[in-house]
Amino acid sequence: MLRATLNKMFSSRVFYILVSLVASVALWMYVELNINEEKRFPVSNIPIVFRNADRLEDRGLLISSYEPETVSLTFHVPRAVAAKLQRTAVSVEVDLSGIMSPGPTYQPYVIIYPPGVNGETIDVTRLVSNIFLSVDRLHTRPVDVRVEFSGETASEDLIPDTVEFSPQSITVKGPEEVVSRISSARVPVNIEPLSSTYTGDLEFVLLDENGEEFDEELLSSVTVSHETVHVTIPIRQMKSIPLTVDFAYGAGSSESNTEWQIEPPFITISGDPDVIKDVNSVNLGVVSTITRRDMTFTVLPPRPIVLQDYVKNLSGETEALITVTIHGLNLAYFSTTNLQYINVPADLRPDWVTQTLDVTIRGKPEDLALVSLDNIRVVADLRDRPAGPHRIPATVFIDAVAADVGPVGEYFVTVRLIKDTE
Repeated sequence: MLRATLNKMFSSRVFYILVSLVASVALWMYVELNINEEKRFPVSNIPIVFRNADRLEDRGLLISSYEPETVSLTFHVPRAVAAKLQRTAVSVEVDLSGIMSPGPTYQPYVIIYPPGVNGETIDVTRLVSNIFLSVDRLHTRPVDVRVEFSGETASEDLIPDTVEFSPQSITVKGPEEVVSRISSARVPVNIEPLSSTYTGDLEFVLLDENGEEFDEELLSSVTVSHETVHVTIPIRQMKSIPLTVDFAYGAGSSESNTEWQIEPPFITISGDPDVIKDVNSVNLGVVSTITRRDMTFTVLPPRPIVLQDYVKNLSGETEALITVTIHGLNLAYFSTTNLQYINVPADLRPDWVTQTLDVTIRGKPEDLALVSLDNIRVVADLRDRPAGPHRIPATVFIDAVAADVGPVGEYFVTVRLIKDTE
């Protein structure tokens, strides 16, 4: 009978409604007593954020220091809200737009709550209500950048070239008493032995008037225009190469009887290792052995030492002196009247002013013995010459002599061109 009654009661709808009602009341009481119960929730070391700092800078002002550096707050909030108010989620903000002049000032701050938290409904206790600010005049100054390379190269024939870096100067902003003491920005470069050009973005340190690293605490009050300096250290290879010269032989001279010296004989160059590996000499051009009558002569003016733009001359010499000596030849001297001309301009006729020309012939003694005046003729080219007197280069020919002989030196004749109507 009792069992039947209980079964009937537990299976009735009324019973389940009563149980649900009791559970809802219990849950509501739990929420009210635990989750929605208001608690004291302290948060310390909250960072301070400054708003409108650019307006302050536009007025030539800056915040040199402030106290306190962080803020501690105590929130009176339900447990569910307290979970959202962590130190990393809450900040305090100071508006600088109202500061117009240097000097000490107290500024209020506002609390910045995380998304989803309504600050107007929160009761908060503040240990401090205002932030003390020291406002100074903003001083701006450019300081030179110095790059100091103290590393090594991988071998003795590799040398560091002039260091390239950018920017050349860094702008420092801050209180005048601090900025005025900064003398330069030093970029220390101490890296492993280099075998090729190095490029990198490197940090710098600011130096005071004594060349010492600036105090970290003072540096916290300044800002810089750049955080790093782009540095390039070109690595060049040194190489010693000879100076060479080519010859235009004639009048008995040849490679076998011509001796020459070049001063300096070698120069030391540098350049990119991959580029200068194929640079093995510097040619000074062509020297003719028939323009001078001397058996030993110096080529004047000295020949310039010309290098490609990608090669640097470490020796420093810009000119080379070439001395030439020809062995085993003699000179023979003739005065000839066999003067001829070619390419006479129309309507003009030549009138020789030069009647006799002294000619020097060079060759081996046995070959010179075969030359006579009958073999020598002098030819002047009159092409495109106007009427009037002219000093004209002349060419000396040695005809019908089967020997290695020829004229040496330079020859000129004087001729006057006259109109046929005169």
